[in-house]
Amino acid sequence: MVKRLATAVLALVLLAAAGWYGWQLGPWADAATGEYGVPVDFASLERKASPNQYLVAPDGVTTRAKPDAESPVFSMPPDRLRDAFLAVVAEAPRTTLLNRSADGLHLTLVQRTALLRFPDYIDVWIQPTPGGNGDGSTIAIYSRSRFGYSDLGVNRKRVEDWMAALESKAASR
Repeated sequence: MVKRLATAVLALVLLAAAGWYGWQLGPWADAATGEYGVPVDFASLERKASPNQYLVAPDGVTTRAKPDAESPVFSMPPDRLRDAFLAVVAEAPRTTLLNRSADGLHLTLVQRTALLRFPDYIDVWIQPTPGGNGDGSTIAIYSRSRFGYSDLGVNRKRVEDWMAALESKAASR
């Protein structure tokens, strides 16, 4: 009797865990919530205390959040930089475009981990260089994990890899 009860309790716990996992990490979980999957306003962005995030931005764009690195200036108009960035993202595994502004310069993406499919959300804002004549642009990227405290540098590596690939694509165009 005790063995059957223990088996039933274990089955319920496993079923509850599977249900939570499916609800939190299924494809429907990418729909916009109050914090994830909706475009970030870089001007009012405030970072959390956890290290599972990485921010690259041009000087002065994120007045409330200190970037981890400053974004370079690209010698191409914003729409060409956007196209180059989308080409980089198209090569990234398990990455989906969730949101795109009307002008296409503000993007929200999700990239999932390979094994457990945990989501990392990435916001991108491409803009003309301040005071420029439209032939230069820059980019702000904010990548963060939805779950956990530490990401073991995954968000930083992603952004740095994407920036290196973007600089390479921009140089070849």
